[in-house]
Amino acid sequence: MKPGVRQRAAAFISLLPLISLVLLLSPIPATGAEDEGWPLSILKFAGGLASGALIHEGSHALVAGSTGTRLTWEAGSYNQPIGFTDHAKSDAKGLAVYSAGFIAQAAGAEIILQVDGIDKNDNYVRGMIAWNVVNPILYSLDYWFFHRTNKKNGNSYQGDLQGIEHYSNQTTANMFAASFSAIALFQGYRFLKGQTWAPDWLKGESHRVGFTPLRSGGLVMTYQFKF
Repeated sequence: MKPGVRQRAAAFISLLPLISLVLLLSPIPATGAEDEGWPLSILKFAGGLASGALIHEGSHALVAGSTGTRLTWEAGSYNQPIGFTDHAKSDAKGLAVYSAGFIAQAAGAEIILQVDGIDKNDNYVRGMIAWNVVNPILYSLDYWFFHRTNKKNGNSYQGDLQGIEHYSNQTTANMFAASFSAIALFQGYRFLKGQTWAPDWLKGESHRVGFTPLRSGGLVMTYQFKF
């Protein structure tokens, strides 16, 4: 098999879990008295996706404004619809700007999961969760393998993870990629458990995650699994 064919095949295989997750979170017409049908379901799902993207880019703009960092906006790529060029005056400010999108997505998904008043089976919410879960994983895969959103050419760079690497180092970028991908997968799993169509074995409370504060500062995450 030619190298180019192998790379495309490897890329497709690596995306299969994400394709499956998107299909699971895809819009489903409501049933009962408030049947919204396929057209409205798809529109709401698309609106959720767009809202997730805007929150991601908006967090970059918010942090840039709070740190006095000028951004020049431009067209993006497949998992970064809107791109930007930063003019950060320090490594700390640049790192804050580029990491803001991942932090906002993780926080947004967690709010949806934790607030009981948010309908987890609403198609708009499904769209937001789909973006918040899939986007950081695609970013990580791109940073490690595809190099379409995350690129480096001399002193020129693009993509959140490449920006994190530029203003910190490759180890920090890899930690961001691995950590937020793991968080996204776990949040996606928890969201799927709340779907009306989820099987009983998926809804079972066989695990629990907790956080314990340390006297010296910080938190320790604990994971309890019943078997």
